[in-house]
Amino acid sequence: MADSQFPPLPVTRTNPLDPPPEYKQFRLEQPITKVKTPRGDPAWLVTRLEDIRAVLTDKRFSSDPRKPGYPTYITGDVPPPPGFFMQHDAPDHTRIRRTVTNEFKAKHVEGLRPRMQQIVDQCIDAMLKLPPPVDLVKVLAVPVASMVICELLGVSLDDYPFVQSRTDTVLDRSRPPAETTAAAIELMGFFDQVVTAKEAAPTPNDLLGRLVLEAARQGQPNHQELVGLAALLLLGGYDTMAQVIGLGTVTLLKNPDQLAEFIRDPSLGENLVDELVRYLSVNHAGLPRAALADVEVGGQLIREGEGVILMLNSGNRDELVFKNPDAFDIHRQTTQHVGFGHGLHKCIGADFARAELQVVFSTLFRRIPSLSLAAPIEELPFRHEMVLYGLKALPVSWAQESAKS
Repeated sequence: MADSQFPPLPVTRTNPLDPPPEYKQFRLEQPITKVKTPRGDPAWLVTRLEDIRAVLTDKRFSSDPRKPGYPTYITGDVPPPPGFFMQHDAPDHTRIRRTVTNEFKAKHVEGLRPRMQQIVDQCIDAMLKLPPPVDLVKVLAVPVASMVICELLGVSLDDYPFVQSRTDTVLDRSRPPAETTAAAIELMGFFDQVVTAKEAAPTPNDLLGRLVLEAARQGQPNHQELVGLAALLLLGGYDTMAQVIGLGTVTLLKNPDQLAEFIRDPSLGENLVDELVRYLSVNHAGLPRAALADVEVGGQLIREGEGVILMLNSGNRDELVFKNPDAFDIHRQTTQHVGFGHGLHKCIGADFARAELQVVFSTLFRRIPSLSLAAPIEELPFRHEMVLYGLKALPVSWAQESAKS
């Protein structure tokens, strides 16, 4: 089959909370199939969970977009900056990731919960002062996600509108390459200024300040690696969280019986978050990889120099792994999903994300038990064009007399 005949990405959703139905057809009939990225690159689309996990643990597949065959699905040609370890292979990936591992261990994250709680309560206080309906994305999802990660890193919240606008441009698959490239360069310039300021006056009470102090003692990471690391942590901690908060709210409101169970029994919070991450899989563009050697995956030979796209939202709905996978079920207990990735590149902030999302959803529905959608789900503006799926706006309402302090 000629490259022009391969099915093109992205594939359109028919149900806003489900992956495109074509992925199920691929899983059942041709789980590893050739596709064409938005830029026209041919790549192997991997749709079953077992195969996705196999690739993510195989060092013969590279995360480096400079490798031959890497399927570039976002427009623009800016190479990964030093320190942006998500797009590096060992040994640089291992060395740089290790510098922040302790910051995201479960024990350390638990110590951050009280401040997360204060931020969520503060945002809900502000929300309740507004007459409903309000846009939950604007008044809760984005403010909470941005305030939590900015405070953790030691970045001024005043700079966040700039960061958000440039991030949205970089992650918008519909923008022309020149526009996304310019936005990426501006972003890195901003983070260079942030790190430079920390180096001039270290701040030991925030993550970036501690990294700068440690780098001065150890001689690494160097300045440019710190810049890339700062960008990765802030971008990873903001946009993903904001989208899960918005989509998670819709999912819970569409499943009132399970929401009522969660409100009665907050200990279900851990299950709830992992099921939301599996069910929603906000990375709906997939994870790109390049084969560094001839590798057989799921019976399919992938040759050196060929690109692979791991479709996480398809793997998380795999019928061979999950019973009734298209249903949202807070009693589902599984650690097999790949919503946080898998293997060496598994999300370093998974425990941090779990803690933040548990605080958000337990507080939101405890304080506003009458929360409801103010528009039909079919009319909500979803982010189909973005690398990370989510909502552009989420109008909600509530019975004002029922809100709690």
